[in-house]
Amino acid sequence: MGLVYTANKGLIKSYVEETVKYKNALIEPGKTEAEIKLAALSSAEVERILLKLDMLAMEKMYSPVAIMVAEEADSILALIRMVKVEAKAEFAGMLGAGSNLDIAWLRPKDIGGVLLNPAATASKGLYGGASGGVYTWLNTFVANTSDDLIPEQTMAEEAGVIHLGAIDPIEVPKLNGIRFTLAGIPTPYQSLPFNLRQSLGPESLPCVRYEKPIIVGPQKKQAIDVMPNISGDSKYQLMTLLVAKAENLTL
Repeated sequence: MGLVYTANKGLIKSYVEETVKYKNALIEPGKTEAEIKLAALSSAEVERILLKLDMLAMEKMYSPVAIMVAEEADSILALIRMVKVEAKAEFAGMLGAGSNLDIAWLRPKDIGGVLLNPAATASKGLYGGASGGVYTWLNTFVANTSDDLIPEQTMAEEAGVIHLGAIDPIEVPKLNGIRFTLAGIPTPYQSLPFNLRQSLGPESLPCVRYEKPIIVGPQKKQAIDVMPNISGDSKYQLMTLLVAKAENLTL
């Protein structure tokens, strides 16, 4: 078993359907806790979730990502339970089909797609591109000019995301700030200290982690914009997990 599973074995138990005041993640700006409805989970589902997260964040591949996922496993479970309220089907991972739930890393093509933007409005894809028309994180930035990473859109009824952090696998990262807007309310910008790479060496992969995970549940509205301090290309890649029905997690 990997780090995510071993660090969170205590979470493996059955959970009942409940409404709780949750404070371990940002769900509603301006509130230190948010009231959310959570579906029941069996201990078998929780074990499948942790095993899946182990595969998505392999410690031997890149330990900072594995540590981040391991430490935020409780919030990831909360998101899955929020989506399950709407999907009304168990989490089955790769074994699932139809309405069974699964979890995956967010891809560029998902931004503006039917799960993050079911209305499929034009110019709602990554960095303002047409829906489904941008398939890479690469973007050219202008110093001190903000850019819409995720233009405003609303999650599908049976899907949700949790933003944990980001990586920028390029020799000279260009961004130094990110801002989340949830339900039309902007948060303070979060620092992106990628310039620390200069002291870590060119072989390192810059990774940043947000102050708290940001959960965008079913039918909730979000937008994300970023600020570059240097002009040029960068590959700012969201470390964001997408939860949805198996039938909707298509290529």
